[in-house]
Amino acid sequence: MSMKCVDCQSSDVVKQGFRINKLGKKQKYQCCDCKTWFVEDDGFKKMRTDPRIIVRAVHQYEDGFSLSKVQNHLWQHDGVKITRWTISKWKKKYSVFLKSRKFRSTTRHQRTNTL
Repeated sequence: MSMKCVDCQSSDVVKQGFRINKLGKKQKYQCCDCKTWFVEDDGFKKMRTDPRIIVRAVHQYEDGFSLSKVQNHLWQHDGVKITRWTISKWKKKYSVFLKSRKFRSTTRHQRTNTL
């Protein structure tokens, strides 16, 4: 798979270190044409909550938990305070994405590598 620049769509892109924040480490890329750097979009761009928490919340809601039960479960088991409104927004935004074949194959691959 060839990376393309998010600004100029050039495929002349090189790896340029890592971006590290509270959620982890991601590969940075730099475009050789326009000199901008970027991180590959994994679908959780600009989200402040750990993607694993978002995925768990959406799956629990899809499995029949109420918003209140999902909220309580995340608080009791993960120590994360999330509003029901936020969980509802995540469900609307990510339910189709999480059902996609591409996402399931990448998360399954990541789970086997971490075990």
